[in-house]
Amino acid sequence: MMKRVLAMLLALILCMGILAACGTEPEQPDIPSGENQETTGGDEQVQTDPRYQISGKVVVATNAGRTTDTYTLLENFNKYYPNIEVEFEYYETTTTEYLTAKSATGSMPDVIMDDADEFYYYVSQGWVYPLTSFVEGDEDFAYVPESLTSTYTYLGELYALPMQVHFNTVFINLDLLDSLNMDLPELDWTTEDYKEFLKDATTSQYSGTEILWSVDEFFAGSMGDYGYYGFDMNTKSFHMSESWVDAVNLMIELRSYPGLEAWSLRNTAANVEDSDYVAKFGNGDTSDTHMAFKMGKVLTDPRGTWDVNWLKTDCQYNWILWPWPSDTEDGASLPMHVDCSFVMSTAQNPEAAFEFVRYVTYSEEGNLERISAYEIGDTDDYTLNNDYYIPATNHPGIQERWKALEGVDEACAFMYENMKTSFRADLSKIIPGWKQVNDEYLSPRGNEVRDSIADAASVAAELDILATKAIMTYWEDFEEKVAAVQEQFNGAN
Repeated sequence: MMKRVLAMLLALILCMGILAACGTEPEQPDIPSGENQETTGGDEQVQTDPRYQISGKVVVATNAGRTTDTYTLLENFNKYYPNIEVEFEYYETTTTEYLTAKSATGSMPDVIMDDADEFYYYVSQGWVYPLTSFVEGDEDFAYVPESLTSTYTYLGELYALPMQVHFNTVFINLDLLDSLNMDLPELDWTTEDYKEFLKDATTSQYSGTEILWSVDEFFAGSMGDYGYYGFDMNTKSFHMSESWVDAVNLMIELRSYPGLEAWSLRNTAANVEDSDYVAKFGNGDTSDTHMAFKMGKVLTDPRGTWDVNWLKTDCQYNWILWPWPSDTEDGASLPMHVDCSFVMSTAQNPEAAFEFVRYVTYSEEGNLERISAYEIGDTDDYTLNNDYYIPATNHPGIQERWKALEGVDEACAFMYENMKTSFRADLSKIIPGWKQVNDEYLSPRGNEVRDSIADAASVAAELDILATKAIMTYWEDFEEKVAAVQEQFNGAN
């Protein structure tokens, strides 16, 4: 009977996701758990390990559109934690908007699962419970790369746990590659390899890439010693003169190669229908700025591992997502994005709440349950959004099972293996003031360089000073707030 109930409820959640995509706001169902859910309870470790004997109730909130590949994971939580009852809340807004509203009414959840919003803001508001003491001595936690956990650590306290990783990639049209009699580059290809690859693919019929705009922001991290846009995460300062200048000059060089960037061809006439773009690729859906890409007439496009689902629908040819080019020698430096889960400071049972977060992020048992969904594939109860997810842990048992998944190819495995040496490219989630500094300084001045209006070296030297000063002002204000939050939290506990 319970299995039939679970099937019906999971099917409702799937319908919820479909309706949400159409702009409808359905009533959110709950996944049964706690004392009301069937459990196996047969594993000896589950029966004897004190961790799994923890009891309590945990209210977990997550965005309604972000749960499609976690059904098996959540359904089996009580197989390990039979005494923790979990209640789910689903929201359609951003996490910031949701938590702001919940804070105003004093009705915060205990856990936020799989967040991709302004995490630093939650910490500054005192909404997040520090997790440092929970993870100390945890063998599973030792496998989580420091490149991930350090970005959620403020004033010595770890505030969130990475749940999954995404990478910026270079989409490669395999059918066109074959037609051009070209070979795939090496997994550890360089920016010079990338340049020659795009040039070799540019002909009277085809272009090397659909668009190059803003690739320099990522190349600044993959070409030099600093991160995204030349930003140093340790010192909270910009080093664009030492990294971004070469990156943006590479982009400008590629854009100047006749026909290499399809998007540039759109700007050769007042109306796109009269442009070189249509003359080269045909008069299709010119309102789509990726028309040539979807038609299979460009070899590459900057994409991300989060794009797999729509790429499978829109690109009716063989393709692969290839690692971002990197010029570093000690491991590839790849642009990555990370989603996290965390415990709220108002959690009624912090220990039980942490165990849920541990389970869905870095635990061996939780990841293996999640991987099993990809091993099974789509069922009558749910449809997976992707061919895989990328675990935020290097645990050997998880690695082995995950790499065996049909959807994990050599390129995806390479990216996963280089998490330790890669850099965050989603700094608006973790750096206070990033959006404001980007809008005021980085984007407008950077665009002047990309459009060949201003000199790269001069702009970089200017931004190294102005953007650093601006971000440090935001950072100092943030740390002052966090210090006060920590003092108050420590006093109350």
